[in-house]
Amino acid sequence: MKQDSPMLIFCASLAAIAYVYFGYPLLLRLGAVGRRQSFRRGTAQPTVSIIMAAHNEEAGIEAKLHNLLALDYPPERVEILVGNDGSSDKTEDIVRQFAHEGVNLISLPQQRGKSAMQNALVAAASGEILAFTDADCLLPSRALRLLVENFADPHVGLVTARPRYMNHSETSVTENESLYLRYETWLREQESQRGILAMASGSLFAVRRSLWRPLDPALGDDFVLPLRVARAGMRNMLDSRVTAVTRLDQNRPGSMLRMKSRIISKDCRALLAHRDLLDPLRHGPLAIGLWSHKLLRWLVPYLLLALAASNTALLGLPLFRIFFGLQAAFYAIAFAGLSRRKSVSGIPWSVPASFCLVNLAALLGTLQCIAGRTSGKWKPERKRSVAIRANPEPLASRTFR
Repeated sequence: MKQDSPMLIFCASLAAIAYVYFGYPLLLRLGAVGRRQSFRRGTAQPTVSIIMAAHNEEAGIEAKLHNLLALDYPPERVEILVGNDGSSDKTEDIVRQFAHEGVNLISLPQQRGKSAMQNALVAAASGEILAFTDADCLLPSRALRLLVENFADPHVGLVTARPRYMNHSETSVTENESLYLRYETWLREQESQRGILAMASGSLFAVRRSLWRPLDPALGDDFVLPLRVARAGMRNMLDSRVTAVTRLDQNRPGSMLRMKSRIISKDCRALLAHRDLLDPLRHGPLAIGLWSHKLLRWLVPYLLLALAASNTALLGLPLFRIFFGLQAAFYAIAFAGLSRRKSVSGIPWSVPASFCLVNLAALLGTLQCIAGRTSGKWKPERKRSVAIRANPEPLASRTFR
């Protein structure tokens, strides 16, 4: 009888963890959560406002602007708005050099945060479609054209690109994160096909202007906007034809942990602000997706602690001594993988290291959210400029009214 409770906790914790990482993806693959939905693309070219907030981005902002100006979209149908959020470097000076090519600059003398900067930029924008992008990613020339094609379907409210890291093999951390990103992108593709996607890639996504509402500075754009689209009864989509390539500068465990815990804390607050979407009776497969892909995944570190504690109470049984040894070995491999500065090839190192880093970030991020602490000021980490090939010839003015 004394072992009944630890046994129940152990089995329930193990089952929940297995569901998050294997059960839910399997249900998606089998079509048990949501049905595949058809949609249509078109060739219409609505006006588009490209929104980009920047803080101390002098290392790559020039390359990024050349990249945006080289996009294959009618110049008279697109405008570029850049927000300088209290930068202390040469970001503002570099952006001003592109004024003759139609790049519009809004500069705030003091840093107010990414969401506040985006609010100011959208207030000055006039496009039917708002395309949000980060300063550290590169876009293929047809990116904007392909994203916009999806808005021909009136049920589509937001379209996101597929993220990819250019330095995926630089360190063990970038290798681990790239592996995790492939898994995450596959999940998003499955959810997109079934109309239950509720997140976007901050590197590039586009949303209908009619769905825009000013952002809460404590919440992020790439989760709260998809949640708003879902609440409005419209569809978020991932367009796998469009890949936004980013250099992952968080290439050490410490910087990666800080970034992930900040994102999870912010996203946790966003989901709590839209907690009505978690009701499966009202929102069906969408709610199941949010529980499985977000909320339960953030609870995995607590389940891991419960698993270890209950396993300790069951060490008198031979089978559970084996389980305990497997857990100890898994964490030892993870620690070894995270300790290595250079890239470590092979899944035996990458999976445990990535798993533990993600779940430690989930623990810290959820605790920060529960404590009511915000994630602090937006401070992008940039280590070097991004080399790209872009058309250097001056383009026609891209402003429109």
